[in-house]
Amino acid sequence: MNYIPWVISGIATLFAILTYARNGHRDNMKDRAEQMAKMENLAEAMIKANLKLDTVCATTNETRSDIKVLNNSIIAIDKRLSVVENDLKTAFMRIDELRESIKEVKE
Repeated sequence: MNYIPWVISGIATLFAILTYARNGHRDNMKDRAEQMAKMENLAEAMIKANLKLDTVCATTNETRSDIKVLNNSIIAIDKRLSVVENDLKTAFMRIDELRESIKEVKE
C-alpha cells in the first residue's frame, strides 16, 4: 500500500511535465508565427522603401539632366550676349564717328 501514493505522485509529476512540454511547444510555435508575421511586415516595408528610393533616384536623375540642359542654355545665351555687346560697341563707335564727320561737315 505504500506504493499507491508514489504511483499517484509519479503520474501527477509525469502529467505536469507533459503539460509543461506541450505548453512550451505551443508557446514556441506562437512565437515563431509572430516572428514570421513581423518578418513579412518588415519585408513589405523594405519593398515599399526601395520603391520610394527608386522614385527619388529617378526624380534626381531627371532633375540632373534638366540642370544640364539649363546650363547649356545659359552658356548659349552668354555667347549670344557677348556677340550683342560687341556689336553694340561697334555700333556706338560708328555713331561717334558719324557725329564727328557731321561736325566736320558743318564747320
